Amino acid sequence: MDLDGKKMVLHDQHIALGARVIEFAGFAMPVWYEGQGIIAEHMAVRKGAGIFDLSHMGEIFFRGKTAYDYLQHVLCNDLRKIGNGGCQYTLLPRPEGGVVDDLLIYQINPSSYFAVVNASNIQKDYRWFVEQNEKGGFGVEIENRSDEYALIAVQGPKSEQVLTAAGFSNVHCDFPFTFRRFKFKNVRVILSATGYTGERGFELIVKADSAVWLWQELLEAGRQLDLIPVGLGARDTLRLEAGLCLYGNDLDDTTTVMEANLEWTIGWDKEFLGREALERQKQRGVKRLLFGLTVEGKSGSPRHGARVLTPTGEDAGVVTSGSFSPYLGRNIAFCYLQPELAQEGQKLQVEVRGKLAPAAATRPPFVKHRLYKP
Repeated sequence: MDLDGKKMVLHDQHIALGARVIEFAGFAMPVWYEGQGIIAEHMAVRKGAGIFDLSHMGEIFFRGKTAYDYLQHVLCNDLRKIGNGGCQYTLLPRPEGGVVDDLLIYQINPSSYFAVVNASNIQKDYRWFVEQNEKGGFGVEIENRSDEYALIAVQGPKSEQVLTAAGFSNVHCDFPFTFRRFKFKNVRVILSATGYTGERGFELIVKADSAVWLWQELLEAGRQLDLIPVGLGARDTLRLEAGLCLYGNDLDDTTTVMEANLEWTIGWDKEFLGREALERQKQRGVKRLLFGLTVEGKSGSPRHGARVLTPTGEDAGVVTSGSFSPYLGRNIAFCYLQPELAQEGQKLQVEVRGKLAPAAATRPPFVKHRLYKP
């Protein structure tokens, strides 16, 4: 198959497993696997365990005595909430409040951190980090080491059992949003209790030359637990059910942290880039707010860009992400709404296949998170 996207280190393994491969964020990636399909892969993660190749994600490292001060300046969340071995979801705000990217930041120690960033934004984020470092005179050493690493995730209620069967110890003690670094069968591994599904799960970061070995180890260990590979299709439906944003759809350079309903990520007790703009929005209010939408009946799922209307036909907002929810058996979406309409149960209409379908505003997540000991 000829693809323009960059082939990841596990590409041949995906082809051997019958993956349907597409180009995504510049990478050739599996969207689903033959004999399974998106719904089966989705439900495996909700009820058992699935394994994902996320090697397209980027890894950017920060070192230096001023690394903590620098990251407190460029990120909106507060690193004081975590300690060594902790990580947090955060965003890179622009001075005017827009979002450069959303990411996970990991603290090795107050002088050493790394971030896992979206694949489509690796170069953009790296340039932004370097530019802000130079502007502020922080003198932090910043390295984009994305090509050196691979990331494999195991997600679902049986994820602890899969890792235990593979030989990992004490995974039941790994609390959400913590990580540890160690040698596993003489291979250096970063094991993080994080994910993008709303389920108990883990993300494992290794050097790229160890990725095939780790993938095969995990697949073999999980065979008795019905572990299956999961592609991008189910990853998207899982994250939408869990109420998690996708950069490029629900977030971009023009949407602010406040508009995206992510105020909980803002460390108001510190100074940071973009704080003034976000504080003004907090005081004056926003003109749009990211919220959930549940479509009534079986009319189909609304697509990105679909209009949302009031019951009387007035403009109410626009859809940013939409899909059928395999777990709930109904169609759901994210949309930017006028703030006064972002109320649980608010009756609305949404465009689906050229027609208007009745819908109701729904506070995400659509499926409750089960991050620890389900």
